[in-house]
Amino acid sequence: MSYCRPGKEYVRGDQIDPCFLRKAHVEEFAEVIAKECEFQVGTDPRELVEDLDGRIHLQDITELSNSNTSGSIFVHGTEDFDICLPTYTSPLRDRFTIAHELGHYFLHSAQGDIPIVAFRNGSTRIEWEANWFAASLLMPKADFRHASKRGLSVAALAAMFGVSQEAARVRKEALGG
Repeated sequence: MSYCRPGKEYVRGDQIDPCFLRKAHVEEFAEVIAKECEFQVGTDPRELVEDLDGRIHLQDITELSNSNTSGSIFVHGTEDFDICLPTYTSPLRDRFTIAHELGHYFLHSAQGDIPIVAFRNGSTRIEWEANWFAASLLMPKADFRHASKRGLSVAALAAMFGVSQEAARVRKEALGG
């Protein structure tokens, strides 16, 4: 199923322009968004999607494989977007995926000013940027560093921030600790 609106022109996949902000600036931007939207550590990012009038759709594996547009986010306009999640992933993975797709919304669609369809498409600059945004939204630098300096294990950090152990490990390495 495609969530594209008939007659609307979308920028798709590889045609989406990266924001070309440095990683530190993407992370700072994510923290500004979190503050403005009152998004706290541990909050379900589904609430942020709802607050922005976005929608989340669950798709089973047959729906994803039969879709001619297997996008993860369809941005139609300001506060008007659809995020597609597979039904077979874990809640922790889904939290990161939602935060990642919000990264595309904020960074690449200019909060809906540019209609886009962002695909799950390997390791491109826009995917890096969305990952940086997601990591910072879910694991803010100061909070994460403080918890890490207390000597918490990767498993404990993952539990505290509601992410997978892999996401916590990557964030810990990225922050030098």
